[in-house]
Amino acid sequence: MRLKSRTSALVVLGVGAVVLAAALALLCAATVDPEWLLLAILLLAAGVALVVWGSLSLRRLAHETPENLSDRITVLARAHEGEVTLSQAVAELTMPDEAVVQALNLLERRGRAYRERQGDREVYVFPELQPQKVARRCPYCGTELPVKQAVYRCPNCGGDLRLSKE
Repeated sequence: MRLKSRTSALVVLGVGAVVLAAALALLCAATVDPEWLLLAILLLAAGVALVVWGSLSLRRLAHETPENLSDRITVLARAHEGEVTLSQAVAELTMPDEAVVQALNLLERRGRAYRERQGDREVYVFPELQPQKVARRCPYCGTELPVKQAVYRCPNCGGDLRLSKE
């Protein structure tokens, strides 16, 4: 369906360009014979309308590509702590279901997201975007201390503390 839409938009754009060229030729003829002026204005209006419709259709189709949508879904997932549902993506991006599904499948193939069932809903999880807890831990005795506390040596064994992400 996408190929047909793209092809029809290109055809309309081409026809619009031809109609505009004919309108300009008639405008030139109208300088000599004014009876061509009305037809030239009508063709000019029709050509502009066709070109605008064709270019807007091409722009909309480019906006719906899986690559473009996958970037927008990633931004959406970042705003929702690394998780997004299909219905949420469709609603917030105002795109057709099949286009969003293709983009989510692309993200799955690239390894940037995976599907997970959480209760009665299916969620796409983006591991790299999920919040991570940081802990200050001693690698020797396992003592865990608050990150906000400025301690660099373990109070139990004297070992160097390390920050780790969970």
